[in-house]
Amino acid sequence: PGAYRKEACDGWLQKLSDLKIPASKEFSLSKSIGDEVKIRQWVIDYLPNDALSIDNAIILDNSRRWPLMIDPQMQANKWTKKSNPDIKALRLNMPYIRDLENCIQFGTPVLLENVEESLDAILDP
Repeated sequence: PGAYRKEACDGWLQKLSDLKIPASKEFSLSKSIGDEVKIRQWVIDYLPNDALSIDNAIILDNSRRWPLMIDPQMQANKWTKKSNPDIKALRLNMPYIRDLENCIQFGTPVLLENVEESLDAILDP
């Protein structure tokens, strides 16, 4: 996994050890709350088969809020579209408001692409 994530997990494991709370020697998100069948399907749906990507997908799958995916290689974008065939991709550099309203009205999932550093006021929660 990423260096920051590994450092954080190592710190947590050390704290558990200091407090004498039983824990495995190494932490694995995919072994703790991952579903092997789902993970296999994600990889089939073009999710890169590395620990960081799989951990990120598990976090996304267990989240209740929308994620922000910084995706310069378009891997998460391709995986999201493949694993959610009913998703509507909207590019923010094109007129999108009418399509967004329709998606909200009919409960269609939306993928916003080409999001810049600042959001249009209509997208502010």
